[in-house]
Amino acid sequence: MYDYSCVLALLRATAADLQRHALSSEQAKIARMTTERSLRNRALAITHRLQNMTEPRQHQFVAAAVRRL
Repeated sequence: MYDYSCVLALLRATAADLQRHALSSEQAKIARMTTERSLRNRALAITHRLQNMTEPRQHQFVAAAVRRL
């Protein structure tokens, strides 16, 4: 099961990967989208949505939510 800290860690890793691979013209936009506050809020929203889902569906939802970062 995914908890808040696990989801937040996945989001942070994805944000760091986006920053690393971004073009220089896109880095400012990505930095604004991936502030610590926005990542925490997104992780909180994701964990609230996971509460009523089955285990296989949770995995799919988290994977899709992290990809949409």
